[in-house]
Amino acid sequence: MHLQNITTRLLRYNLWANERLTSWLMTLDRKILYTKTGSSFGTIDRTLQHIFFAQLYWHTILVKGQIKEFNDPEEEHIVEKIIAELMMSSQQLINDLSVLNQEQLIQIVQASDSTQSRYEYILHLVNHGSYHRGQIVTMCRALGITDEIPVTDYDAYLWWIENM
Repeated sequence: MHLQNITTRLLRYNLWANERLTSWLMTLDRKILYTKTGSSFGTIDRTLQHIFFAQLYWHTILVKGQIKEFNDPEEEHIVEKIIAELMMSSQQLINDLSVLNQEQLIQIVQASDSTQSRYEYILHLVNHGSYHRGQIVTMCRALGITDEIPVTDYDAYLWWIENM
C-alpha cells in the first residue's frame, strides 16, 4: 500500500476512534468526566484536553515543519468544548495531511526534541491518541462504568470500513 494511503487511513481511523469514544462519553453523567482518578491527567476531561492539544502540536509541526511555542492550558469543566475542538482537529488533520505526497511524507522535520519523517510523526500522533483513549476507558472502568464502552481498536475500524 502506498505511504499516502496508509497515513490517510490512519488519520481517518483517528477521527473514527475519537468520534466513537467521545459520542459515548457524552452519554455519561458529566460528573464522571470531571471525577479525579489516579491517571496521568487526573480526569477524563483533562485527558481529552491532552489528546486535543497534542494533536494541535503535531499538526503545527507536520504542516509548518516546526513549532516556535506551544501552550497546553489547564482548564476545568470544558468537556463539550474540548470534544468539539477535538473533532474539528481530527478532521483538519485528514484535510491537511492526506494531500501530502510520498516525498512530503518522507521529508524530515524537527520536533522539539527529535528529528523524524512526517509519516513517522503521523504514526506517533495516531498511536498517542490510541494510548490516551485506552487510558480513558481504564478510567471509566475504575469509576464503575462498564456498560457499552465502545471498541476503538484499529482492527475494529478495519472491520467497520469493510462492512459499512
